[in-house]
Amino acid sequence: MRVLPALVLLLAAGTAFAQELTVAEVVAAHRARAPEDGILRLIHEAPAVAALPPADLARLRAAGVPERVIQAMVARTAPTPTPAPVAPDDGRLVDVVRMMGTGLSADLVAEQVRRSGQRYTLTVNDLIYLKENNVGDTVIVALLASGVSPTPLPGTPAPVPVQATPLLSPTPPEAMSFDPLLRMTGVFRRESTGTLILAGDGLEWRDVRGSEHNAVLPMASVRGVWLATVPRGASGSVFELRVRTVAGDDLSFRDADWASGGGVQIARLYRVLEERFPQLILREKPAR
Repeated sequence: MRVLPALVLLLAAGTAFAQELTVAEVVAAHRARAPEDGILRLIHEAPAVAALPPADLARLRAAGVPERVIQAMVARTAPTPTPAPVAPDDGRLVDVVRMMGTGLSADLVAEQVRRSGQRYTLTVNDLIYLKENNVGDTVIVALLASGVSPTPLPGTPAPVPVQATPLLSPTPPEAMSFDPLLRMTGVFRRESTGTLILAGDGLEWRDVRGSEHNAVLPMASVRGVWLATVPRGASGSVFELRVRTVAGDDLSFRDADWASGGGVQIARLYRVLEERFPQLILREKPAR
């Protein structure tokens, strides 16, 4: 039996965008007289099936969807077994999680990490373990910073410690703003517009949608920064700045007016990062 065009389009959409298969799509396929076996194939091959509350089950039955199709959808929405919790590669992190569990604030735990003098080299497994146990970014940044040795600038002699004389901390560089920028995050490159601020050793994103969408990215959690060339329709290309974190997440930034050829803010941002953090600059995109 020939699969109808409506079912073919639904199969293509599910494969291309990896979205949940919804009740509305199944009802549409049934009303388009798609074969029952074809709809079952659509359910089995979909990356995910949307949850089925009682109201949606009633909607499927009211639309005349075969019971075999409804049961196939119910089976796909059954809860999957909860994966076993991740164990850290660095056993000392268990004590960090224990401190957080006693009710101590993240600031106090981070200060304890800094004063302990211990060095932590966090792996991806360690980062996942900390996040699964609700350890805040303040503590994670302190752990990451403990494993980074300060590198003197070329031509600058290493400071000679003088006993009983406290060393003054260098004045942090002036904060710089870059806007308006377009930020893209996640696999689906969700877009938002805002201002990126480079202050001290961190990047702060201020979203135009409100403070609940703001974010802070410590430079200690950045693995690499590089420029990528992306097409701009049929009239050329523009630069996109990409940032990869130690956790494997990717962020991308463009000028908000990139579609009309804008690129001034991204070029300026890249030059500043290249000057302040040359060890993070990659000349080409790293292999995934």
